[in-house]
Amino acid sequence: MSKVIGRRHLAAVALMAVGMTACGGEHDSGAHTAKTTGSRGTGQSARVLSQRRLEDAVVDAHDLPGVRVEEIGVGSEGVGSGVIHAVRRTRTEPSLCAPVSAAVDGASAYAPVGSVQRVAGTKGHSVILTLVSYRPADAARVIDELRAALKSCKGYTAAGRMKAIYEDVEATHDPSQGDSGVAFRLKASLTSGGDGLKLPISVIVVRHGSTLAIYKAASKTPGTSASIPSDLVDAQSKVLDAAVRR
Repeated sequence: MSKVIGRRHLAAVALMAVGMTACGGEHDSGAHTAKTTGSRGTGQSARVLSQRRLEDAVVDAHDLPGVRVEEIGVGSEGVGSGVIHAVRRTRTEPSLCAPVSAAVDGASAYAPVGSVQRVAGTKGHSVILTLVSYRPADAARVIDELRAALKSCKGYTAAGRMKAIYEDVEATHDPSQGDSGVAFRLKASLTSGGDGLKLPISVIVVRHGSTLAIYKAASKTPGTSASIPSDLVDAQSKVLDAAVRR
């Protein structure tokens, strides 16, 4: 492997791991804990998945033949699957991009009920899959705030274990699965200075009742778009739809 290709591969792995900054102890003790309301479309009739039910709802080979799902860091000194926490809005500059930054991490400004994070792979593709259950009204707010932020957020810097710079933030077509959802893409680098390692990232966030499924893929090659397999999203969506409906 050449030094250039090696650096790109390591950068892609590092950028995929940046989402782990939403895990562990760096959470916001003053996170949003909004009371549940009777707002339409918030998933009031759907089950709020417990941690156990959330883990049972992760897609597997029975749901999608050939899929490989592993805990993050298996076979290495990886960062582990962790637990998603609410993320401080002050971690992002400018703060208007905070919902976008949190979504890249698989998180939000709201305290979750339960969460699970895995690496899901199909042939030729690898995706960070995060399932997070919220209070019903909070789940809808995450989508609404993310959609609003994408209208004005063009780029930002996120603080955490590694300082990452994100540019060219752009909303794409909303996903058709679930009750609502948002999709976007952006480019990321671990340092500024135009060294060519600006790697494309794609993110899809789908709400199923009060549970969010977040899919994140990073390209290993600058200039090549990051692809999230549609069959993976379809299969995981079917499992979650069945899990959250009473």
